Amino acid sequence: MAETYARMDKSSADGMKTADAAVAAVVDGWARVRDDSMSNVEWVVYVLDGKTYRLAAEGSGRPELVAALDEAAVNFCGLLDGPANARKFYHLLYVGADVGIIKRNKAQLQKSAVFNAMPGAAGEVQLPADAKTPERLAELLV
Repeated sequence: MAETYARMDKSSADGMKTADAAVAAVVDGWARVRDDSMSNVEWVVYVLDGKTYRLAAEGSGRPELVAALDEAAVNFCGLLDGPANARKFYHLLYVGADVGIIKRNKAQLQKSAVFNAMPGAAGEVQLPADAKTPERLAELLV
């Protein structure tokens, strides 16, 4: 892929990049999650708004995170989870039950841009729409 990118003309190569402005909110929110002094921010949720990712919610606690996930949107999340002595950062994709099939499939492509703007995650999980509970989220994060 890198070789192909290097051989492209500038306009084609620029089209493959995610604009910094599109993920600016993601970078800012992820910094708050990773900041040890901000104990009230353990997760952030983003939705795609046009061509940019918009902060939809932030907070702490699994029940609050699950409640913040929008059923009518594709939700991209970054979160901190685990016991106090072994906390890890994760990426979470949640596609709401009311999202159409085309948007649902596009989400798999769109997640790369937002998740690449949140470095240092231990893993990536996808919460199924039919199992949107704090308990199911805990099972996925083990």
